[in-house]
Amino acid sequence: MEKVLGMSKVDAVIQYLNAIEVDGDTMEYIIKEVGMKEQMLRQLIMSSPVRSTRDLFEERVSSIG
Repeated sequence: MEKVLGMSKVDAVIQYLNAIEVDGDTMEYIIKEVGMKEQMLRQLIMSSPVRSTRDLFEERVSSIG
């Protein structure tokens, strides 16, 4: 990975996002714009406890029905 001022580009991006105090809506927009929405959803679901995923799913279903 290429370095920028002694840190990786990824670390530089993370540092910048922290500096601008990016909120959830902005992060969601960034994820969509870089084409990672489906991959991020899959990674979060697969790495989360099943109960947490089930609770969120139930919350989502109840909010539309």
